[in-house]
Amino acid sequence: MHTHKVIYSQVLVFFLVVVMCSCDSLDKKQPSLVEKSVDNLDDSFNVFQKQTALTEKLEVDTLEIIVVQCANGYEYAMHNYDFNPIVERELNKFKNINVKPFPLKTLMGVAYQGVFDKKYCPPIIEKVTADFLILTRFAKSYDERYSNQMKWGYELRIVNTKTLEQVNSIRSFNLADYSEIEKHIENNIEKLKTDVENLK
Repeated sequence: MHTHKVIYSQVLVFFLVVVMCSCDSLDKKQPSLVEKSVDNLDDSFNVFQKQTALTEKLEVDTLEIIVVQCANGYEYAMHNYDFNPIVERELNKFKNINVKPFPLKTLMGVAYQGVFDKKYCPPIIEKVTADFLILTRFAKSYDERYSNQMKWGYELRIVNTKTLEQVNSIRSFNLADYSEIEKHIENNIEKLKTDVENLK
């Protein structure tokens, strides 16, 4: 009887040792559910961080621009010549550029007409929020008497609203007619974009 108890005790101890060893080896082989969840959270967090960083970069890189009314465009506008809408439309095609509509109401009482130099920009900059101003003008005054014989031209200038640094950009002179101004702007808008980005 005593031997049966000893054998029974030994079998029980052996069984417990085997069970404990197998549990320990399972723990080593398979990570726990908590560990798996933490790993998944880490991966999700890394993806979220990358997406957030990309979104922030896109937001930071978007440049806001206002195209100021043409410095000498009043007489031209009376005869339906205005290339500012073409400049705005073409610039707006770039994903990192947002051309804001010219804020007539905000700039009531501010001298924005005839502006083609940075020294006249501070009153405008005080009233608007934009990274850059694009200043525009025709190459010369409009002469209605000789409009059939006149040569056409234009030029654009960029002003950084934070530093007041300015740079001349796309331009063309001695064109046969007004439509060549529009074509020239469309063909050279990439240079204007590059000039803006280089002025950051």
